[in-house]
Amino acid sequence: MKNVNFFIIVLFTFFSSVFSQEDSKEKWLIRIGAHDINYYPKTSPFKGFFLKKNNSFIPAISSIELEHHIKKHIGLYLDASLGMIDNPRWQIENNFFMKLSPGVSLYILPYNKFDPYLRLGLGYHKFNNYLNRELRISETKYFKTNKKNFLLLDSGIGLNLWLVSNFGFNIQSTYNHVFAKQSEDYLNFWKHNVGLVFRFGSPQIHHDDKHDHKTIGKTDQDNFSSVVPVKEKEEEQEKKICCNNQEDSDNDGVLDQEDFCPNQFGLKKFQGCPDTDLDNIPDHEDKCPNQFGKKENQGCPNVVFSPILFSSGKFSLSPYFLTMINEIAEIMINTLPNSKFYINGYTDSNGKSYLNKILSVKRAYSVFKALVSKGVDASRIEVRGLGIEKKKGRRVEIIIKKS
Repeated sequence: MKNVNFFIIVLFTFFSSVFSQEDSKEKWLIRIGAHDINYYPKTSPFKGFFLKKNNSFIPAISSIELEHHIKKHIGLYLDASLGMIDNPRWQIENNFFMKLSPGVSLYILPYNKFDPYLRLGLGYHKFNNYLNRELRISETKYFKTNKKNFLLLDSGIGLNLWLVSNFGFNIQSTYNHVFAKQSEDYLNFWKHNVGLVFRFGSPQIHHDDKHDHKTIGKTDQDNFSSVVPVKEKEEEQEKKICCNNQEDSDNDGVLDQEDFCPNQFGLKKFQGCPDTDLDNIPDHEDKCPNQFGKKENQGCPNVVFSPILFSSGKFSLSPYFLTMINEIAEIMINTLPNSKFYINGYTDSNGKSYLNKILSVKRAYSVFKALVSKGVDASRIEVRGLGIEKKKGRRVEIIIKKS
């Protein structure tokens, strides 16, 4: 049994390696058929594999399975089987058997006519007639269990053979490891299925023949037809490429033909464009895409301009503040192009109030003229001389108008 347990671990490794595969369209399929339960001799799971006495075939519809493809290579399934079977290992005849197992399937050649897969599941198993029985292991050793409900781990292989795009035959075989205290392998079994498979939707089936390079992307009807000329198929394919583009290059759920930013993962509400700073303003409209901001500031946070200071009784700008004016003008033009501003002039309390009022206006106009000379639209600015303000003193302040 160490070999079988190693096989289960290898399957886990296979499954984990494919979860990064690209997404495919969601598909559902259902498998219906009969199952065979193989209770092999306790010494080896492969000994007498094909002996009739070790296999208990349940005819008609005794197994049903529903599966959903979440990725191109990955499917999630729910398998249910029940019937009356024989268990030659325990010398039990005609006993009720049930198994319910969810799990995951790995498709090696998805959407091909010849469609093999691996599977791994964890499920529930019920077998009624273990109670009050003993399994003889050797001349002096016996095994006994007082349970009839068990947890199990199953793994195996299967094959879908598609006759047409949505209908075909299915065969599969799984090894089932039953968990029970001190059971080792005494409750384990094989389960084999044969039946029909039906797929909902219209997946593409690829054929490995000399015309494959001419028929990539055709519908199922094209793939299974031998009377449609190749030229007609090519014309139909060109029409599909032209007029029915279903690509989504950045995998954001917005088709390229409707995506304003087809090469960037974005949000549907912004037609596929990103909003990096999550301020509800898409990056292509956001002047500060990496800073949480406000719509009235074009996506930038509130801007607070440093005050422009003056010498006592003066209204001319010093070289230092002329350099600051350049920076302020650039922000007004590039970062806040739709905002309007107040330029407020102030003085200290020295001198007469009416002279200070005139001086505050002159200081505000000095800043106004400097900004306009740098390219700021004069209609966006309102100049105000506010006279004496003890707390502010000899300065001009630039404030954004609230809309």
